[in-house]
Amino acid sequence: MTRSEMLERYEASKAQLERSKQIEAGQASALTYAAFATKTAFDENTLFQKAAHAAKLFNIAAIGIVPILLIFYLS
Repeated sequence: MTRSEMLERYEASKAQLERSKQIEAGQASALTYAAFATKTAFDENTLFQKAAHAAKLFNIAAIGIVPILLIFYLS
């Protein structure tokens, strides 16, 4: 492989890496925007609040019940 081929390959890899970094930065920005948009929708809609509360209660109940059921199942 000649020096010019290696430099071309290096530049192509460097450009691909830079593009990947830009995509990841864009995805992080989109995630932040989505979080703020979801927060706004959550504050405006009581159905979301009720669903979140129900999910929280379900998870608390599951954390209390699942270990007991596992003990009975494994015994």
